[in-house]
Amino acid sequence: MFTLIVVLNTVLVLYAAGIASGVLPPKAYSGAVSVLHKIVGITLPLPGRERAVAVIWIASAIVIADGILFLMIVLTRSVFQA
Repeated sequence: MFTLIVVLNTVLVLYAAGIASGVLPPKAYSGAVSVLHKIVGITLPLPGRERAVAVIWIASAIVIADGILFLMIVLTRSVFQA
């Protein structure tokens, strides 16, 4: 399980690095950014800001998912140790 989490985090960090460095074309992430903004109900970013917004979305997803997993592990350990 731990290996899967590390692999997924590594893939997401590499994807974000590819977006931030300009290696990936805007077509690779602009659709996802548009869909996420429409689902949440916020305005779409300017075309020049899509790259930064995509990296922010990926970083937020990593932090939220890892935080949830960490809390689940801590809570289940405390329940089963009691």
